[in-house]
Amino acid sequence: METVFDQTLVSRLLFTLVAVMISIGPIFADFNKTHATNPLWTPHARFHVVWQVLSQTGISLVILYLLWWDAADYRTHIWVAATLNYVWLASFFATLASMPVYGGALKDVNGIKPFRFNIFGKVYLVDTNLFGATVLTIVNTVGVVLLTQ
Repeated sequence: METVFDQTLVSRLLFTLVAVMISIGPIFADFNKTHATNPLWTPHARFHVVWQVLSQTGISLVILYLLWWDAADYRTHIWVAATLNYVWLASFFATLASMPVYGGALKDVNGIKPFRFNIFGKVYLVDTNLFGATVLTIVNTVGVVLLTQ
């Protein structure tokens, strides 16, 4: 089992990175004046953002447990952890796609500024949420691909 267990190490590290980022990232991005204490938000909206962040932090702790706790069926644990990461990522993209239905937006006027990329003299602005979710989806997918090798 030791050899097979070592073959999963890179995938488990990548899944760990995603789980940590989808927990810690929103804590820093959402527990401040742009979200949870934003005076322009209704109290109920603030309640939901705090609930969402705390829920994901709890799920991320479960993911870390599944990835690193020694279990007889550890490969199943790894696949469940990867899937739980995808649940968060898929819910982001589903929410993004359905914004016209509920009048949503990726940012508020007093929200987090987008990333600025200067590519050959042309400046591109990319929403931080979209950028992060895309990068984390790629990282999680690389972990899945490595796990299937």
